Amino acid sequence: MKYFVKQLDGRYAHNNYFDYCIDFPRNQFGPVEFHTVMCWLIETYGYSAEVRDFMWIRNMLAKRQQFKVPDSDSPPFVNRQWSWTNGTNNLRVYLKSEKELSFFKLKWPHENT
Repeated sequence: MKYFVKQLDGRYAHNNYFDYCIDFPRNQFGPVEFHTVMCWLIETYGYSAEVRDFMWIRNMLAKRQQFKVPDSDSPPFVNRQWSWTNGTNNLRVYLKSEKELSFFKLKWPHENT
């Protein structure tokens, strides 16, 4: 499996919720491998909304919680362990911490650098 791990810092979007991002190339088998990993993450951690929706929902709920609006808890599809994006130029999976990244690497130990 061909993938690249990036540790997220202030230069990257979504670094306030996730510590790592895994990039899959758009050419060759990247889309197949990306969706294989997505299936595994869904089986392991449950479904998660796409990262832009994830962020919008989290921000909207935070505003509701400020005013103590009922039903402002995060829904189950705003999964705190992982998220994903399927952009024009990239296929990415975002992981919460070293724990999730280690589990991922146990499943797919080969990383291309």
